[in-house]
Amino acid sequence: MFTATSATLGRRACAVLALSSAGLHAAMLGHASNALAGGLLAAMIVACVYCARDLWTQGSLRAWCVVGLMNIAMIAVHLPMPAHHHHTQMGSMGQQSTLMGLATGIAAVEVAVAMAVLYYRTRGNVVLIRTPVDHLDQRVDRAIHAGPVARQQ
Repeated sequence: MFTATSATLGRRACAVLALSSAGLHAAMLGHASNALAGGLLAAMIVACVYCARDLWTQGSLRAWCVVGLMNIAMIAVHLPMPAHHHHTQMGSMGQQSTLMGLATGIAAVEVAVAMAVLYYRTRGNVVLIRTPVDHLDQRVDRAIHAGPVARQQ
């Protein structure tokens, strides 16, 4: 259904989204209230660029999983944020809430795409994953169906 070219283009489009998330975090650096917040924003910029690089070059399942989990965490952290910014001026608060709304929207898109990719790429793997317990369950099932209880029915 998908060709390698369309998968590469989609993967790289998501890498561009991750870079835009890094850009939004960079724009927020000027609004950081203290050094800890600035350091956290700088760490998120590095993480966004790292994910963008992984998506651009290889698009492994690990990269998609990290993208999805980081964006879910970002949404969880940013949803309650506007209520905690009572000390900022109204001008910067408007710009900050616009940036947060944009960042949350991009994060939601990235989560949806990561979930779709992970589903599409792993949907046939259920048959491939087997544990030693599965083999024991099959033996028990055969013993039950061939044992004295099965013969009485």
